[in-house]
Amino acid sequence: MRITSIALENFRNYQTALIEPHQFGNIILGENAQGKSNLLEAIEYAATGNAYRAAKDFELIRHNTELMRLDVKFEAEGMDESISISLKSKNGIVTPQALSTSVQREIKVNGLKQSSLSALKRRLIVVSFKSQDLNIVRGGPAHRRDWIDLLLCNLKAATAGRLSQYQKIVAQRNRLLRTISERGRLNESDAEQLKTWDIQLASTGAEIVKERLNLMSSLVPIAEKYHERLSGKRESLTAEYVFKSKSSRDGGSESGEQYDDGEAHEKPKMHKIEDLKKLPSKEIAKIIYVMLKDIRSEEIARKQTLVGPHRDDILFNLDGKSALSFGSQGQQRSLVLSLKLAELESVRHALNEQPVLLLDDVLAELDLLRQEVLMEMVGSQMQTFVTTTHLSSFKPEWLVNSLFFTVENGSCRAALQPIPL
Repeated sequence: MRITSIALENFRNYQTALIEPHQFGNIILGENAQGKSNLLEAIEYAATGNAYRAAKDFELIRHNTELMRLDVKFEAEGMDESISISLKSKNGIVTPQALSTSVQREIKVNGLKQSSLSALKRRLIVVSFKSQDLNIVRGGPAHRRDWIDLLLCNLKAATAGRLSQYQKIVAQRNRLLRTISERGRLNESDAEQLKTWDIQLASTGAEIVKERLNLMSSLVPIAEKYHERLSGKRESLTAEYVFKSKSSRDGGSESGEQYDDGEAHEKPKMHKIEDLKKLPSKEIAKIIYVMLKDIRSEEIARKQTLVGPHRDDILFNLDGKSALSFGSQGQQRSLVLSLKLAELESVRHALNEQPVLLLDDVLAELDLLRQEVLMEMVGSQMQTFVTTTHLSSFKPEWLVNSLFFTVENGSCRAALQPIPL
């Protein structure tokens, strides 16, 4: 899989840009805040429909304009393909002071209009390494859920549809909970409707949990292999799946509501991945269903669904101790890199094709050992995009057979020679 061209119009700080990358190495040089990361964000947005640095789509539209266009052409399985996304502000010019604005989004795949972001799934497959990846270990549960679910979508075509179905179930159930709460009582009809939604949520949720467990059981041993190489010592890496219930803290609900009322929080139910994986989906559904019944009164009071895969967590342990609570900064960095390398290996194996690799301001931060391990994994046949402010700490192998680009104030140009900054 290789990107052959990237065309931007009014994307972030780019007025226009046309980049024709090298089939393998692409090194993007520039000072901070000039637009290097914006290029990689554009690639990832075309691949996933998600801009990891933008809370709202309108933030991608260049200030003082109202229309953004992004076109990416690429080769996949020997075929020429294209993805085009445009965003148009419904409220006119987007000013620097704008806090929010509605946008009209148009997606085309190979020139054909698409009705939803799901059309982008498994088209252009990218694996990205960025500083925010530390949140996989250090951040809240939502970071780990998003990471594992996006990986599942890249590996299995049916996962995106299942996740979408589950989100619709949660939304419908939340509407019913709000209605019951505002009425102030639970009548017989409400109870029957809740039971119907509980069964659907437990059944669909169990399938998602099962997919997460299957992926983690294969991912963790691969990550453990890399972690041993990176840390220079053998540390057993294990993972636990956490069913969260009641008001287990999660940094807020899916609707963005924060809650921390000082009440006692029920201890989350932790299960070793390998133990839980042995259970059939029906048994996992039963666990979710019972938890929903146990928490019904609190869900009505809070007007939201507090149990299910959208609340769960995955915790990583090194030698039996929580990497989040007890891991040193070095251990956490090695663990995150190991997990991302395991992700890269899993995607490459599942696709039987090389994904596109994005390294956003992380390569220069890695010591030579970690660069070497990453280089061995990437090899010379994977298209790679690397952003950096300097080349001084790069292993020479990264600079061979690479095309260099310089970025300054939203302008990108190819450089005939590397230009250390």
